[in-house]
Amino acid sequence: MDPSHVTPEDLQDPTINAETLRQIALARPDLRSLILQHPNCHAELTAYIQQLPDQGPPPPGEPYRSVGPPQWEQQYQPYTPGYASQPPVDRSDEKVWGVIMHLGNLLLSFLVPLIIWLIYRERSQTLDQQGRAALNWAISFWIYSAVAGVLMFVLIGFVIWPILIVLDVVFCIIAAVKAGNGEAWKYPMSIPFLRVRI
Repeated sequence: MDPSHVTPEDLQDPTINAETLRQIALARPDLRSLILQHPNCHAELTAYIQQLPDQGPPPPGEPYRSVGPPQWEQQYQPYTPGYASQPPVDRSDEKVWGVIMHLGNLLLSFLVPLIIWLIYRERSQTLDQQGRAALNWAISFWIYSAVAGVLMFVLIGFVIWPILIVLDVVFCIIAAVKAGNGEAWKYPMSIPFLRVRI
């Protein structure tokens, strides 16, 4: 598809990809308002198009002719598809997610801290460290539980298992309280699978 000969009717095709839309926006400033309404014009492409200077539509009755890249185009960084970086997590949200992470560790094991950590690790240093600490303990707890299960054959496991349960409850509650105060806390007895800087 030649961007300089695209018509408004051509833009009704929902299969036009974002890169083609970008090329059309560069070549045809008069069609930018229609491009912004296209289903494949996502937020990043919209922001890219809106930063482009308005050259105005071609004169009526005269086809648009591209005369090469305009000089102002060099001022702008080329568009690259991908996800924009997310803003940092608000301090109050950081505390809430930290508490949920540790209480979820108590109730649903490693799944809750893993999900929250994967979502927020790049947006909050505190949640990154809390997630690492929670995952270290969750994995360690399962290892200790497996050892206790094996030791049940020699009856020692029946003593170790209740102690592990109590430690899990106590550690997760302490970590949740610390998270409510905006602090990261390293679980005692956890094996450092993920590096925690506290």
